[in-house]
Amino acid sequence: MDALKPFWHRKAILVLWCSLLFSAASIADIALVVRERQPMAEQLAKTIAQGLKIPSQLLTLGDKQVDWSSFDAIVLLGEPVLDAWQTPTDSPVVAVFVSRESAQRRSALLKSAIYVEPPLSRQITLSKILLGFDVRLGVLVSDAFAASAADEVAKVQREEFVNIYPLSDLNNLNRTLIELLADNQALVGVYDSELYSPGNIKNILITAYRQNRPLIGPSSAYIKAGSLASTYSDLDDVSKRLIEILSAGLNNKQWAKQDYNPYFQVRYNEQVGRSLNLSLPDVNDAVKALMKAEENRHELP
Repeated sequence: MDALKPFWHRKAILVLWCSLLFSAASIADIALVVRERQPMAEQLAKTIAQGLKIPSQLLTLGDKQVDWSSFDAIVLLGEPVLDAWQTPTDSPVVAVFVSRESAQRRSALLKSAIYVEPPLSRQITLSKILLGFDVRLGVLVSDAFAASAADEVAKVQREEFVNIYPLSDLNNLNRTLIELLADNQALVGVYDSELYSPGNIKNILITAYRQNRPLIGPSSAYIKAGSLASTYSDLDDVSKRLIEILSAGLNNKQWAKQDYNPYFQVRYNEQVGRSLNLSLPDVNDAVKALMKAEENRHELP
């Protein structure tokens, strides 16, 4: 009998651990789903739990024997998770860190979503704040994004100074880009991973700066490559908006439509600004001016 004591002791510990694990899963109201665990996702889960004052649990797509319908809400983090999600559930599903294109493609699945990219209208307004409201701006887009770009341009002040250049064939990129740069004083990029691919962005930047034309956007990821400026939403901004969406949805059954994040920051490439002899305003002042412009589209910031 003494020889069996270690076995029964280990078994008791295992049973206790499993019961605790099951209990933790059963009381978690919010599930945040990732492809793999990362510190950023763990911080988001912690912030959501604190902000809503209800438990949250970080899970991966590979986790087995999860009763997804037991959660009050499920948050999918990133496009790979959104694209791979095939689990039927009655729980409301929200997506974050996903593009507008991906979220709209799976809109039937989602109660709400926060787009990862900044809206083009915000990038255009930033360009006007930095360069002047009468500066002519060119927007280079692929045909697939032309209609949505036109909708965004219609939201900004003095839209007559903004020109859209649709591109149906990437083989015509150089010709269209040269035409845009000849007729405009800056290029505003859109969130299009094919058009603004690593292979194309180098050519776009070199061609633009040869003519002393800055690139604004398409996102803060391009700042290091040589973009002059961009708006972006950091983890705190995403957390703040996600807490608002979940709170309204869970408490009042009012789920916000999928949209761009209203909370954001501004980032500059100071070296590019100096090379173009530009005096850039304080980033906090730029954020305030952008927020004012978005609050009232009919007033100049």
